[in-house]
Amino acid sequence: MSFENGAGEEALAYRKKYRGVIGIIPKIPIKDVNILSLVYTPGVAEPCLEIAKDPVQSFSLSLRGNLVGILTDGSGLFRLGHAGPEAAVPVMEGKAVILKTFAGVDAIPVCLRTKDPYEFIDTALALTTTFGAFCLEDIASPQSFTITDHLERGANIPVFNNHGIGAAIPLLAALINSMKIVGKDLINARVVINGAGMAGLATADLLVKAGIKQVIVCDRDGALYKYRPRGMSWAKWEIVKRTNPENFTGTLEGALKGADVFIGLSAPGVLKGEMIRHMAKDPVVLAMATPIPEITPEEARQAGVRVMAFNRSDFPNQTDVALVFPGFFRGVLDSKARNINDAMALAAAQALADCVSPHELSPDYFMPKIFDFRVAPKIAEAVARAAVATGEAKGDIDPARIAENTRRYVYEGQWPVPPPSGKARSLQEESLELHRRYQGVLQIKSKIAIRDNYILGQFYLPPLAEKPARLIRQNPEAVYDLTCKGNLVAIVTDGSAVLGLGNIGARAAMPVMEGKAILFHTFGGVEAFPICLGTQEADAIVEIVKRMEATFGGINLEDISAPRCFYIERRLKEEMNIPVFHDDQHGTAIIVTAALLNAARWSGRKAEDLQVVVNGAGASAIAVTKLLLEVGVKNIILCDTKGAIYPGRKEGMNWIKEEMAEVTNPEKRKGDLARVIRGAHVFIGLSVAGALTGEMVRSMAEGPIVFALANPTPEILPEEAKAAGAVIVATGRSDFPNQVNNSLVFPGVFRGALDVRAKVINEPMKIAAAKAIASMVSDEELKPDYIIPKSMDFRVPPVVARAVAQAAMETGVARIKADPEWIAHRTRTIIYEGELGHFLGEEFLKEGKNEAPGSVLSAFKG
Repeated sequence: MSFENGAGEEALAYRKKYRGVIGIIPKIPIKDVNILSLVYTPGVAEPCLEIAKDPVQSFSLSLRGNLVGILTDGSGLFRLGHAGPEAAVPVMEGKAVILKTFAGVDAIPVCLRTKDPYEFIDTALALTTTFGAFCLEDIASPQSFTITDHLERGANIPVFNNHGIGAAIPLLAALINSMKIVGKDLINARVVINGAGMAGLATADLLVKAGIKQVIVCDRDGALYKYRPRGMSWAKWEIVKRTNPENFTGTLEGALKGADVFIGLSAPGVLKGEMIRHMAKDPVVLAMATPIPEITPEEARQAGVRVMAFNRSDFPNQTDVALVFPGFFRGVLDSKARNINDAMALAAAQALADCVSPHELSPDYFMPKIFDFRVAPKIAEAVARAAVATGEAKGDIDPARIAENTRRYVYEGQWPVPPPSGKARSLQEESLELHRRYQGVLQIKSKIAIRDNYILGQFYLPPLAEKPARLIRQNPEAVYDLTCKGNLVAIVTDGSAVLGLGNIGARAAMPVMEGKAILFHTFGGVEAFPICLGTQEADAIVEIVKRMEATFGGINLEDISAPRCFYIERRLKEEMNIPVFHDDQHGTAIIVTAALLNAARWSGRKAEDLQVVVNGAGASAIAVTKLLLEVGVKNIILCDTKGAIYPGRKEGMNWIKEEMAEVTNPEKRKGDLARVIRGAHVFIGLSVAGALTGEMVRSMAEGPIVFALANPTPEILPEEAKAAGAVIVATGRSDFPNQVNNSLVFPGVFRGALDVRAKVINEPMKIAAAKAIASMVSDEELKPDYIIPKSMDFRVPPVVARAVAQAAMETGVARIKADPEWIAHRTRTIIYEGELGHFLGEEFLKEGKNEAPGSVLSAFKG
């Protein structure tokens, strides 16, 4: 990889080529429908139920136990001012890559659009059911103090401010080693910290807790002292109670007279050579401002400094948070600690300092290099030991084993996975074992691996890591080109209606959402990530999801109970500028419509002539009814447990049923299912097992069509329906013909919507998707037992993506234009050849070619 054409320019090109630097992939390759049934339905129900019984199992049966949420609002990004959440995405991606590379920790950016610290706090608390820990990043003061303090108190998972305690730990390590070089006593050293933001105050706090007696903190108004009448905040008031014992009241220049150490966490150029000359003999300078430090190495040397450190990879003794947070999170997660305490931070600092042996210590080398792979295992072990010693660890924790496993990951690139038991097991038991062995089935991957210091500096550390953030601040739309956003979908649930398991809660929903993410990736190359929210208040869900818009390119709502799901989706579609799709509603509606179009085609009937009864009035049933009306079905009766829905019905109604009563049941028929189904051509069941009887089927019109879609047991079994005269029967199960499965829908729908950056997924796009799926069964193939493509038919997503993209452009909801054939081609390439083929495919298309030479794609043209 060459970067000679300008600092970071080709790094930007690679970010664009790979759609950011992180991806989301399965831990287990999806080879066939059998493995799919273990990572998704029906097998996935078993780990969900285990977590519902014991929520702590969410750390063992899902990726939550190895998952960090990197939270920011973009307000403290590289001294860019409030650059905004979009500009923060590439920087947070870089943090995720560092966590993965050096400690095997999975992490995902969550960049929030809010300037209100309490909105940030509420959002983070709702996300604690998704993540195992939080890393707070680049939040400006003073809100950073408030957010950190509240989350440390309120969150039930560890909270680590990377610009607070994360900055303090390596600085303490640097002090421990630098004092050895200059031969001074650390405890009695006089330390002046310039900068009273999050990093400065956290560093002062940690130094005091390490026993250092003389610490003075300065800001732009001079030293912090008791009862200072200006420029104070609650955090500054708190720190002066434990620092500046002589109550010095002067300027930075005055504070430095006789000082042994200057620590800069402030602004470029604030430290002058003349100030250094008034410090004590053999002064130590730790100048951490980025990208331009408080003083340059040359200026510091000219002033007599031998021992110095900076926060740049091209300056001596880089003292970066990247040395600390991978190993720290490894120790925190593997010890199952609930909080981060002082003992853990002090242990991490000492472990980091000890990575440089006494005989190696010198002015030019007192901090380990970032590429010293001993660092993360040592810090992880030290943090875990401190967690055990202070009672924060849970269970039987072996810190030495944590260090060994971390070393193995760093050098081998994978975690040790226990072998399968080998015992004959049921599907449910096998799924449970699989989820436990792999600690969930989803993981984060680095698209551009950190192989050397050059790549590390170009992509992930200041000053060059700032470049994409600056570009996005200037043009927020560039976030689609330079980060994962353009191919990233959030799978949002509150766990209130998970599969057929009911309201099992957000943590127990995690395995289902992981399985859903695997379907997105396998069938459409879409990177999808579970967001399991710890609130079931509809308005709160709306506001939380809106705040995450900067990170995600689309929102897939999943397993949210009715009628709340209608309200949530409606508001999000109206108030967000990215596609929002409730799969339980619209995925079901699209696949049912496709199946019905083909069933009608086989039977020789037109849509407008069909009389349809839909049993069930939940989210999916209502969405199916709406879409069937859109494609021309005029006579639909919607039933619930109280019977047919009609205008004026009082019992069991709500606002959405009242809306549906106005547009369905044109003859205003009343009565239960058995009564209103008489003479109907089609039954669509989205209800409960056994709701339809053979007698009811016999009362339908000649040659009835039956879609019995309740899972796992349908409203009527296919053999019983056929014995009663049904000519076409479909279910939701893979072991019967005509499986009506959403997996044929949502990957292609989102692929098409994302590739043209659609603002919404509208009715024409849904109809286009349904017709595209129906078209994949030719007239020659169409028969009663084959009206819909198989669930593993990889021809389907490219065709759906093409149709959806075309419809989006035709209806004016696409932000960009793209050749629909190119979208179909690229989707096929992703599915069959993976990402490398995907990007090669882009190059071939740029050259005007239709496909890669010798590619398998020519056999699968849509």
